[in-house]
Amino acid sequence: MATINATISVSSDIMSYSTSINKTMTMTKADTCNGLEETSGLNSKKFNAVTAVVIVSNTEGTATKANKVYIRNTGSDKAENFYVSLNASGSAAGTTESIGKLYGGDWMLIPWVATAATTHDICVVPSTAEPMSLEWMVFSE
Repeated sequence: MATINATISVSSDIMSYSTSINKTMTMTKADTCNGLEETSGLNSKKFNAVTAVVIVSNTEGTATKANKVYIRNTGSDKAENFYVSLNASGSAAGTTESIGKLYGGDWMLIPWVATAATTHDICVVPSTAEPMSLEWMVFSE
């Protein structure tokens, strides 16, 4: 069986906050030491409108199990970002949960719960109508 590992390396040369972090995580199934084995495959999309779009729906993960989502703004312009949230599209007022903004070159890897409700869909909104690209992948049980 194959397993999926994620590695992050962070270093800072700021004198007052010098730090070095190197961590590797095996993405495991819920309540076990067995690794995740499924992916959605790497998805990419070019956006050219400032409108909310669901990029990961509740059907792409395993409900109530361990899922991880990788998202990356493939652009290099730090002035252009993707606003990332849970349930931004088609939700009732006040039910959107902000995750943050991914500026050009930024990426994220987050744990995610897939449920039968749309309240856990992951949505993005580009900051501009100029063409912007995003890539993402779901890792699941």
